[in-house]
Amino acid sequence: PNSDSRDAAAMMLFLAFLLGAVRVEGFLQATRTPPPSAPASVATREAPLPELPTISPAEEAAATASPPPSTSLGALRFKRYAGLATSPLVPSLPRPALLDGSHAGDYGFDPLGFAKTPAELHTLMESEIRHCRLAMLCAAGWPLSELRPAFDGALLADGGRAPSVLNGHLFDSPSLLVVLAVFAEVAFRDLAAIRTPKQNTLYGHIHSRDYAEIADEWPWGVAGDLDFDPLGLYGIVANDAVGRKVMRDLEINHGRVAMLAVLAYVLLEATTGKPVVDLTPWLFANF
Repeated sequence: PNSDSRDAAAMMLFLAFLLGAVRVEGFLQATRTPPPSAPASVATREAPLPELPTISPAEEAAATASPPPSTSLGALRFKRYAGLATSPLVPSLPRPALLDGSHAGDYGFDPLGFAKTPAELHTLMESEIRHCRLAMLCAAGWPLSELRPAFDGALLADGGRAPSVLNGHLFDSPSLLVVLAVFAEVAFRDLAAIRTPKQNTLYGHIHSRDYAEIADEWPWGVAGDLDFDPLGLYGIVANDAVGRKVMRDLEINHGRVAMLAVLAYVLLEATTGKPVVDLTPWLFANF
């Protein structure tokens, strides 16, 4: 096309844009200031105002005594399952009274009734988070040991499988020395964490403030707080109580998936006699 037709097209586009802007501005003005209504009649002006409903003193006292829950960002919502009779995870099962949604990883699911008191619940939560962390390390280290075997595969079991109770070679030398060293390191750090009160950890005073609302019934702090966060990732989602709980939820959910993955590793290798990296090459082909 020649320059005249291009100029005409540009002019038409400009006019269309201008017309659209005028329409949008008119719409915004209409929404901001509604058009004036017709003048009210004399009868309407002189009509008495309707009587407002009266509030009894009991209703007024109840309204002031029970303010609505806070919805501001950063405030934890405790006992969010208190009104539910069934488990949010499996609605066909009843919800245990202790699992009210106040803690990370709580989905109201304990069909065997392991936790009967708050103290037992805290102990089980501490145990679970430790198993979750070990399982996440194992879920990554197991296939890595088969893909990149150290010491020319001297630490592996038969067939290039990772050493385990069912695969064997776990307590043979030199694997036994590695196992003892790992367990000694974990036990040393765990004992140091047990001796450190939760209020004196890196985030202990912050957790005390986050859980101040239920401090009387839950004095143990956050399960899994081992006074360890060298990279400062705890507040990566948000540096408030909600962001910290989200990180705890993510950790325990990933740990639960890792425990299932490690169980699958164990059963697959024990029944087939082959490394898991050979059984699932589509997962490890690029490594």
